[in-house]
Amino acid sequence: MLNFYDVKPIDGFKISIDIPGSKSISNRALILAALSGKQVILENLLFSDDTKYMIEGLKILGNDINISEDKKTVIVNGLTNRNFGEKEIYIGNAGTAMRFLGSYIATGVGSITLTGNARMKERPIEDLVSALISLGVEVKYLEKTGFPPIKIVSKGVYANSVTIDTTKSSQYVSSLLLSASYFNNPLEIKLQGNTVSKPYIDMTLKMVEQFGGTITSKDNSFMIIPKKYNLKNYIVEGDMSSASYFLAAALIGNGTVTINNFFKDSIQGDRDFLNILCSIGLKIINFEDKEITVQGIKSYEGIDINLNDTPDVAQTLAIVGLFANSPTTIKDVENMRIKETDRISALNNEISKLGATFIEYQDGFKIIPKSNFEYSPADIETYDDHRMAMSFSLAGLRIPNIRILNPECVSKTFPDFFAQFEKIYGRFND
Repeated sequence: MLNFYDVKPIDGFKISIDIPGSKSISNRALILAALSGKQVILENLLFSDDTKYMIEGLKILGNDINISEDKKTVIVNGLTNRNFGEKEIYIGNAGTAMRFLGSYIATGVGSITLTGNARMKERPIEDLVSALISLGVEVKYLEKTGFPPIKIVSKGVYANSVTIDTTKSSQYVSSLLLSASYFNNPLEIKLQGNTVSKPYIDMTLKMVEQFGGTITSKDNSFMIIPKKYNLKNYIVEGDMSSASYFLAAALIGNGTVTINNFFKDSIQGDRDFLNILCSIGLKIINFEDKEITVQGIKSYEGIDINLNDTPDVAQTLAIVGLFANSPTTIKDVENMRIKETDRISALNNEISKLGATFIEYQDGFKIIPKSNFEYSPADIETYDDHRMAMSFSLAGLRIPNIRILNPECVSKTFPDFFAQFEKIYGRFND
């Protein structure tokens, strides 16, 4: 196990890297395939900690899931009779698995305990639990009210309507949207509050449609008609969040980067990060169906932006802001505080070590860069948060003596991130 990763400054490089399949799409596809009750072949699925927890959880519940030796395909034979019995599922700190499995369990009969690690027990789930209870599902908190672990006792869902708060996480409504086609009656889902990360809901709607479900939307609500999923084969897009680090590396390091598995017609909201970086100077050299080449520039300005739709790229943009010629302000990202760590506070801690001025707000932050970019060397704490490790590796492209502590936390979503990163220095460790 690596205790740290040394990053070395570099000015100008040319690389071609491969990004893994999307975590968000992979976990949705696994749920949809399992619900279908048929054989579904999933290609380009992400193999990481988060998807492994999802796969293991679905297997514990009785689904037959087989992974090819080259890990290029997964064959899901979904359970046709969802009689789960009494089980316990441990999902580490995989928030997507915790939330999506909750509604999946509600489609069947059983008594299931969902638990995780210490941080998972600090991440709120009350809005989803309240929605499930209003649908007639029995849910008990086993430790602290509002947080995992929870015990779900389900006999199926027969209700016709539910209201869910989406101010903390879009995953709560995505959880219901994925599974509602297998509830017993048509269901109206009404959204309450200022919805965060809305593009992830749009992604869910698109995937349910691709798998054969029927969802109609009106104002701030969705109507789902019970219908069996029928898709036999699905290709998972490359992960736009994972791509963000190498798009930013090109800009920060004045490099040329070709990213393979980058889908031009992506259904992921984080695809907009490309547009954000282009607005401050990143150049697109070539853009094909599943490949893009970009080139950085020597100097660029900061940005003032609302990232409510795409909070997972906020840490990457924060590091981009360190080397801008003017301040960068990121707004409306309060839900960053309930991710793998409190990401706003963690950014404050680590960016302050470097010597930049970080102004923390409840729902965002401002970075005022040093005029000469002469930052201090530092050991970067990652807080067991994959996005802290990957984003701060970019800082080391300009700042000498940056060490990323606990670099293996990237296994959550991008296990070979540092092998790909090594290509920047001409070292190929794939």
